[in-house]
Amino acid sequence: MKLGFGIIGLGGIAERFAKVLGTAEGAELVAVASRDRDRAEAFARKFGARKVCDGYLDLIGDPAVDAVYIALTHNFHYDFAKLCLEKGKAVLCEKPLALTRKEAESLAELSRRRKVLLMEAMWTRCIPAFRKARQWVEEGRIGKAKLVEAAFCFKAPYDPEGRLFDPKLAGGGLYDAGVYPIEFATGILGEAPSTIVGAAGVGKTGVDEYAAVSLGFPSGAVASLACGIVAAAPQEARVYGTEGSIAVHDFLGPRVCELFGPDGKRVEAFEEDFADGFIYEIEHFAGLYRAGKIESGFIPLADTIVCAGVFDALMSQWGLR
Repeated sequence: MKLGFGIIGLGGIAERFAKVLGTAEGAELVAVASRDRDRAEAFARKFGARKVCDGYLDLIGDPAVDAVYIALTHNFHYDFAKLCLEKGKAVLCEKPLALTRKEAESLAELSRRRKVLLMEAMWTRCIPAFRKARQWVEEGRIGKAKLVEAAFCFKAPYDPEGRLFDPKLAGGGLYDAGVYPIEFATGILGEAPSTIVGAAGVGKTGVDEYAAVSLGFPSGAVASLACGIVAAAPQEARVYGTEGSIAVHDFLGPRVCELFGPDGKRVEAFEEDFADGFIYEIEHFAGLYRAGKIESGFIPLADTIVCAGVFDALMSQWGLR
């Protein structure tokens, strides 16, 4: 039996998700909903959805929908994830799942109380090259990890009313881009930061347009991270240890990672190609659902809560909350 997905919010990320969903085993697109009925009908025709619902609440209440993929703007994630969980619908929510630690903890508690699957769509955690890099760290292949470097910075067209620049839509570089390097660092190290310091450039609309973030961890490791929406930077990540280092190339959707010894010479390389890395996230989520799980081991809710706590600290430092 295939897992029946419903999608709410039909923007670009939803189109990508629906396209990959059509290639996944064990999952299918059952229903879609948008504030614009014409847009929903066009989306359903393009991606083969069986049903167009009258609205988000109609889709969430549809008995044919097993799981809801939430692809709305960031400001709506918490409210609609909560509604889905209360209705007993499994939730795969675009990142960030929550904007504050309080929101993240509330959703995690509701998921566990209702015994309903909840997962943040941090798809990069499901990619084989990321899993291999984390395995190398766990096995001590680079000794003790001491420094993580990662940046996700891109240049977006300026639109003061668009989702990236409008504070009412929870815009800004931290929520849209910073979530990736933060969750790369916590995922690769397997621990939560104990110190959080950041500097941000705030734009005309009042959102953080670019930022540098430093995290300190109980193990003694540190992370140097960057994010932004007004200037591009290479999407490379590095992990440096006492006995070597790891390079994760294009860390948002890595196909290759390399292990280097203390002399800087390459010791080992891992490579796995794919058409679109969303496939690993979708099939992982579907597998969890079929197994009756309510949480992912790749993207545990504890890590989502930690990331939201980092948001709290940084937004407070920047005077943006």
